[in-house]
Amino acid sequence: MEKDIVKMLNDKVRKFRKWAEKNYPDKTEDNDNGQWCFCSEFDEMYSAAVDVIEKCPASEADESVTDDLLYAIARDNECECIIQIAEKHNEWFSLLCRKCLDSPYTNAKWQFAKELGKYDGDDDLKQLIYRFLSTGDEYTERMALQSLADIDPKQAEKYAVRSWERNIYKHDEYQKIMALHVLYRIKSPLLEKYIREADISDYHYLRENAAQIREMLAEDNVDIPSQ
Repeated sequence: MEKDIVKMLNDKVRKFRKWAEKNYPDKTEDNDNGQWCFCSEFDEMYSAAVDVIEKCPASEADESVTDDLLYAIARDNECECIIQIAEKHNEWFSLLCRKCLDSPYTNAKWQFAKELGKYDGDDDLKQLIYRFLSTGDEYTERMALQSLADIDPKQAEKYAVRSWERNIYKHDEYQKIMALHVLYRIKSPLLEKYIREADISDYHYLRENAAQIREMLAEDNVDIPSQ
């Protein structure tokens, strides 16, 4: 591995961490929406991360390198550019996807969960989707359910029902919305049942999404009468 490129990444990550701790000490993985990263320190860290992915072999990466890259990906959670570059390098995507599950970087986890369905490598990486479905983070699990519709539609139906029924998150309305859209995408026979349940829900956005799916079904010449 190119030592100068790796050292540059480590230096830029440390520099950005220092800037973030000084200027936004209250930012955590739970309240980071990425919109606060508007500094040259971020731009330099971004460039260094891309250099490592594009110029260095993943097979030579150690724990320090993968941690730095996952941190950079987590901070790039508004534009999601670094992970899109990693997608073009299967060895890096596979390595970082596996590593992120045991990392503290929630904002990297949901990005990998979201993109895993597009992975075209020849290893067993897509099976990790089930670990993403049980991270304990609402948004990560929601993105994982979306990807599962591409990876295994039959299992997606099962997990969509689970997401609808369990009501374990504060924002479980969004879990139900994703469940509806997944059931629609996989053409599940259960969709009608859950659209009807959405129709009488107290959740405003859930009802709106159910109405939207009704319109899409009408365009598909499928009619689900209103309650």
